[in-house]
Amino acid sequence: MTEEMKRQCPLFTMDEWIRQEDPRKDDPKYCRPCRLGVTARWYRDELKEQGHQDLAAVIDQIGYDETDPELALTLCKQFDIIKAVVEEPLRERLKDFDCSTQSFNPDEVLEESTTAAEKIS
Repeated sequence: MTEEMKRQCPLFTMDEWIRQEDPRKDDPKYCRPCRLGVTARWYRDELKEQGHQDLAAVIDQIGYDETDPELALTLCKQFDIIKAVVEEPLRERLKDFDCSTQSFNPDEVLEESTTAAEKIS
């Protein structure tokens, strides 16, 4: 990731991002709320590793059920709150998680997998 990309990413708070129109809203594997389970685990594990068991417990208490659209919004709001209260190095790491979540493009993953498989054949 270039320095310019790092400065621009994430483009949105998680709250703003989850509220936007989702071009993959009907895709149960790649819709925005469907991707948040992974992000929640990243946040929880990183918070625990950095000694923030109380904040990790908040993520655990919210739980995750991708069929509940309000839960996705609640979780994203909590991500933004957590970033506001943690120390700077951890805040940047959590922003990296946001960036990965927001910029994930399954078409690129499929394209890379296809290219790799073709090279092996």
